[in-house]
Amino acid sequence: MNDPLQNIFNGAAGAVNTGSGTQIVYTILQDGLLGTKRDPRFIGQDYLRWLARRFSTPAGWGVAHRILTEHGIVLLSAREGAGRKSAAMMLLRPHHRSRRTIIELADTPDGPGVPVLAPDTVERGDHLLLDLSRSDSASLTAIRRRLASYHAAIRDLDARLVVILPANPEFTPSELRPFHTALGRPDGINLLQRHLRADGLVLGRKDFQHPPLTAWLNEAPARALAELATLILSARHETPAESFTTWCDHALSALRPWTRDVTSRITRHRLAWQRAMLLSAAMLTGAPGEAVLTSTRILLGVMRQPDGEDIPVLERDDLSQMLTSIDAETDGEGRVHFPRLAYDQAVRRHFWTNRPALRDGFREWADRLCKEVPLAPDERAAFVARFAEQCLRTGRPQDLEELASSWTEPGQPRELMAGAANALERGLRSEPYALRFRGTLYNWAKQSHVGDSRRTVIAKVCADVLAPSRPNEALVRLHHLARREDLAGKRVAFETLRGQVDGDSGQRRRLLRRLARASAEYRDADLRLFLDFSDPYVIGADDGLIGRADVRLDLRTCWRTVLLDEPRELWLGPVHQWLGACAAGHRPELLLDLLVRAVSDRQDSIEELYTVARAWSRTSVEEREQRRTTVSLLLDTIDVVQDREMEPTG
Repeated sequence: MNDPLQNIFNGAAGAVNTGSGTQIVYTILQDGLLGTKRDPRFIGQDYLRWLARRFSTPAGWGVAHRILTEHGIVLLSAREGAGRKSAAMMLLRPHHRSRRTIIELADTPDGPGVPVLAPDTVERGDHLLLDLSRSDSASLTAIRRRLASYHAAIRDLDARLVVILPANPEFTPSELRPFHTALGRPDGINLLQRHLRADGLVLGRKDFQHPPLTAWLNEAPARALAELATLILSARHETPAESFTTWCDHALSALRPWTRDVTSRITRHRLAWQRAMLLSAAMLTGAPGEAVLTSTRILLGVMRQPDGEDIPVLERDDLSQMLTSIDAETDGEGRVHFPRLAYDQAVRRHFWTNRPALRDGFREWADRLCKEVPLAPDERAAFVARFAEQCLRTGRPQDLEELASSWTEPGQPRELMAGAANALERGLRSEPYALRFRGTLYNWAKQSHVGDSRRTVIAKVCADVLAPSRPNEALVRLHHLARREDLAGKRVAFETLRGQVDGDSGQRRRLLRRLARASAEYRDADLRLFLDFSDPYVIGADDGLIGRADVRLDLRTCWRTVLLDEPRELWLGPVHQWLGACAAGHRPELLLDLLVRAVSDRQDSIEELYTVARAWSRTSVEEREQRRTTVSLLLDTIDVVQDREMEPTG
């Protein structure tokens, strides 16, 4: 058959149903990256609501719920595939009473000198999840030493902690063994029934008495039932007149997943362009035919195969003939798909599994495809997601890291930022490689020079993917990123960091603690951030901030460095703001005490502070009385603090 790779086939843009197979619409980032704009703290709750509609309680659930309710902690053991993480999240969900969602704890230190399970990071009412099922021995040793003291903080602060235990039966500290219980596997029929009902297909239990289905349900891991439900619903959409058992047969066949059939057909396709087009169609299912043709040409070039350009144009097959030869077709809008359910997925798995020598070439192909093929944002996101799935399945997370790095280099087209964010998101959501990708974000955030594109991607991925379940880790990375931000440019990291702490006392406390304990290397940047994040109107109005001794100590530490070591022009405006908050009645006694005690051992600084306050009091006619009262209170505070510090200590 001739190679007609110069054909052009225009198709519609946007998300459409492309025929048989599961339709997945991928969206990534707001402003061209990760989806629609929303408060990232609520993404986790959206998922919990989705999960609650589909969750089936496993054996042992009642015991686990009682232990958690009575003791604030429960240690769960369950075999892999039993849905243990879903169970852990559902155990925590009924206790939810605040804006925050479940926080997933790290099992490794997030940077040098940072302990795991630090009790002082627990906030009242926190709902915490610690998954140790994939932790290495070093992490388990460190956590085992600290878990009991961490539980004490949990108990004192009315928080909740669910721990998913590793396979090692010796891990559990002796003092926590009474809080351990085992979970069984949820009932397969009930779990599938709930998944289907949540998406509008209501069936009785007897409808599931189909031998091939029940045999599969008895063996499959809990996570696979969600995929089966999706395939059943896709089969129902394609053949609504058929019976439920027929839909099940189609779905089960797709899960196998066409392995022999794909191998047989690829063996028959001896020409390089046919195999290249087969893989292109599988990776771009739902995209226009023109995109598949261009992708095929790029793949042939990467693999150094002839692309048929020497064949006269009129002698080449047209697009429909080419697609027919690989068992694909187009719909009425010119979008490519395979008629058989989930066949595209089977093709992708075949190439990555059976052609390991080509995987480096696949990465180069993906890079060029995203740069050279004009795809709609949802089409590019779908391609990246499919590519990421195969990379992670075959143990090649580095391919995603390299692409994300390449796509965020200076000078790259802006639309590639979405692809980079999508690749990083897939890595962060992959249990085997999530730790690695969190480390990638950490290392990138600490680079001396981070370009605008990479900074934007890191900031948005931290806020939209990492922060919902790991807010502390997101805060660390955003802090590092904001430290290195050019004040003359767009402060993406700073604005994202502000979005994380605004309205969240716990996050603002954690940030102030980091600023107060900064090393000399970051002193200037952290002082600048301190002045940005020490808004007295926010701090003075929140008893969870100004009312806590540890927060006041951190504020004093930062103010001392500013007032003693920095020129007046840097701190004059912020001091005026603090005095204004005092004049407005925002806990003036505490705010002024904090300023005075920051420099109480330096008479010259005390005098300068008082001089600044007196000058400030004379600059407003409307607020003259309130300002005079504030200055008088400042003088009283100076006298009280200095008298207290001069008293003998015994």
